[in-house]
Parts: sequence; C-alpha cells; structure tokens
Amino acid sequence: MLPVQEPSSECLWPQRSSPFLPQVILQIFWQDVLFSGTIPAMPSIDVPPSLLTLIVSIILLLGGTGIAGYVLCLIGVAFLHSFGGFFERAAFHRFRLRCNRGDALLERGDFARAVQVFGEAFFFKPIRHDPTLLSEVGNYHTGLLSRLLTVADEMGKGRARLPSLADVDRLLAARLDLQLDYFRARKREDDERMRDSLRHLRENEVEVRKAVERLIHEIRTSEERVLYH
Repeated sequence: MLPVQEPSSECLWPQRSSPFLPQVILQIFWQDVLFSGTIPAMPSIDVPPSLLTLIVSIILLLGGTGIAGYVLCLIGVAFLHSFGGFFERAAFHRFRLRCNRGDALLERGDFARAVQVFGEAFFFKPIRHDPTLLSEVGNYHTGLLSRLLTVADEMGKGRARLPSLADVDRLLAARLDLQLDYFRARKREDDERMRDSLRHLRENEVEVRKAVERLIHEIRTSEERVLYH
C-alpha cells in the first residue's frame, strides 16, 4: 500500500487569485472545498431598490391618493344633493325656535328682550337645495316684521316712527328674487349664473343685517321718546 501523502500547501491553494475578491476570502473558500467536499454558499448581498423603482412607487402612491380624493369628493357631492335640503331645514328650524323664545318674552311683557331676540331670528342662510323652503322663509320673515311692529307699538305707545321697516321689507323681497334666480340657474345648469346669485345673496345679507340693526335701534329709541315726553 502506498503511503498517503499529505497535501502540500502548493496544491491546497490555487496559483491565481481572483482579482475581484481579497486573498484571505479565496483561501478560506478553497480550504472548505478541499476538506469538506462542498462548495460553501456565497454571502447574500442586499441590493437597494433602484431609483426607478422608488420613482414608480411614489407615482403610484400619488395616483392612488388622487383617485381616493376624487371618489370622496363625488360621495360628498352626492351626499349634499341627497341630504342638503335636510340640513337647510334643520338650520331654519333653529331660527324658528329662536322666534318662539321671542314670543314667550312678548307674552310676559318683556318687550326689550323680545325685540332683541326677534332681531336675531332672521334667517339669512342661502338656500341651495330645497326650493320649497323659500315660501316658508318668506312667510316667516313677514311674521317677524309683524312681531317687531307690535313690539314697537307697545314700547312707543303707537307713536313709533320706523323708516327702516320699509327698507328691511324691500331687501327681503329682493333676497327672495335672488334665491329664485339661483334655482332657475341651477335648473339650466348655469354655473356662472349660480355663482353670481350666491355673490349677490351675500351682498344682500350685509345690507339686510344693517337695516335690521337700524330697525331695532328705532324701536328702542321710540320707547325712550315716550319716557321723556
């Protein structure tokens, strides 16, 4: 039997080293191959995501966010079309309750507080969804003016001078015409005319509020004139 020769260091290591790996790593690699008979697995290298992948991900994220926002906007518009009239009536109901509190004060003879509550009970919210509410609001304002006139007669002993009463009545009638014009434009789907109507309604609200303030002041001063005479 021939003696088994130990492998020399010359046969353990390859003569040429790879230009891509350090010498120490090559020695460990060939040693594992010769003594274990298996090729060790190379260490895995985590490759970072490319710039193109990152850009595509950002674009997809922005696109998904935009689509979600558009869908939510459509849902909101549909919700307002379906329930907008309900919210308008609920808001109008709160002002009617305020008017009822003024009626209670009027019955108790508290005219000063009653006139203040009536002055705050005018409904100026633009009506955009329920045209049937316009007639109710018109009748409601007529009733408010009648109540204020009653309070003025009580406080001024029938000698109250209320030049602003006609101004308030005229501006409220103009407001009703603007509301009707808005719904006519909405029926024709004339967005520009609708925006103009809403702008005129806001301007009208400012004028009516000032006229109501003048009216309340005239009612209060009518009582003072009676006291001094």
